Amino acid sequence: MDNMFFLVLLLLILGFLLPYLIFLMRNLRNILPYLYINARVRAKEARLVKPEIIDEMINCDSIAEIASILENSEYAFAMQGLVLDSSESIEDVLTRQTAAIYSEIAKMLPAKVYKVFSFLQQQWDVRNLKTIMRGVRKGLPAEEIIQRIVPFGELDGEALRKMAEASSVEDLLPLFETTRYAPLSTMLAAYEQDKSLLLLESLLDKIVLEEMWHQVTANRELHDLRPFFAARIDALNYKMLFRAKQDHLLFSDIEKYLIAGGALPQNIATVFDEVDEIGALIAELEGTVFYKVLMEVVPEHEKAGTLFHLEKVLEETALSVGRQTAIKLPYGIAPILGYLTLKETEVRNIRAISRAKEAAMMPENIRELVVRI
Repeated sequence: MDNMFFLVLLLLILGFLLPYLIFLMRNLRNILPYLYINARVRAKEARLVKPEIIDEMINCDSIAEIASILENSEYAFAMQGLVLDSSESIEDVLTRQTAAIYSEIAKMLPAKVYKVFSFLQQQWDVRNLKTIMRGVRKGLPAEEIIQRIVPFGELDGEALRKMAEASSVEDLLPLFETTRYAPLSTMLAAYEQDKSLLLLESLLDKIVLEEMWHQVTANRELHDLRPFFAARIDALNYKMLFRAKQDHLLFSDIEKYLIAGGALPQNIATVFDEVDEIGALIAELEGTVFYKVLMEVVPEHEKAGTLFHLEKVLEETALSVGRQTAIKLPYGIAPILGYLTLKETEVRNIRAISRAKEAAMMPENIRELVVRI
């Protein structure tokens, strides 16, 4: 009788625990593939340049001093044999070392999400294509353009070389026809209108980020990361909206260049054409993650008459959302994206400081350029 009672009790306990055990097993199955890569990422995060070192760079007297500081960081290996005597040479080191990190992380990703994160490589294709377009537009020799290309991405090296050898942007655009960036091949008339690369570069971002958003929304494992990617897309869309409003354009003039996805207000098309000033447009964004921080810098924007303060806040907010996502989701893919967010911020800040230092800006002015998250 006692044995029967304990057996029934055991079965009841197992019945109550079974859903929990199933839940636990599913979570372990999702977490285990990331344990190694998350440990590696935490180690890399510990080697990022500390805020006090960034402040030290701001107070440096020359590019040479910035290079000296970088020799004591994880950039040291990439600096071997190089003379860093200009902001351009520092940017080259930053870019190549970061590309190496992206390559390393891409190889460590679990097979089941590797395809989903192909945008890690595609965004480097976009950087290379922007480098080529800018070089061709400036009339730089093909070899000089090729030297600036980072050897990481999905595009074939021979295709990039052929693009770099184009004699003009007009000759370059048709070469996109056989790539995933084929829509650029139809942009000749738009480019000839004002000879600006802004729309071409925006279209490159649009192609990659829309594919990224499709992957994030279609893959259940990435569902919790939607706020991170939405903020990234929204920041770029708001930049375009603010620039368009400053240039007195209509929503219909830029609608096809906005990135699909994200969390733009549904009434943005109507609101955009109804208001005359950027400040009034921002006032209509209540309920978005950008509303409060943008409203705080509207007075500075109106006083300066430029978009600098607004665009900086957009960048900081998008990066902060990425960082907070990693903190809230300490297991899985989120910490990887959190680290890449910090890395992106670090590179952006060092690049901004070196350029400002070369332009002989004062430390107090340089400090305004630095993004804090």
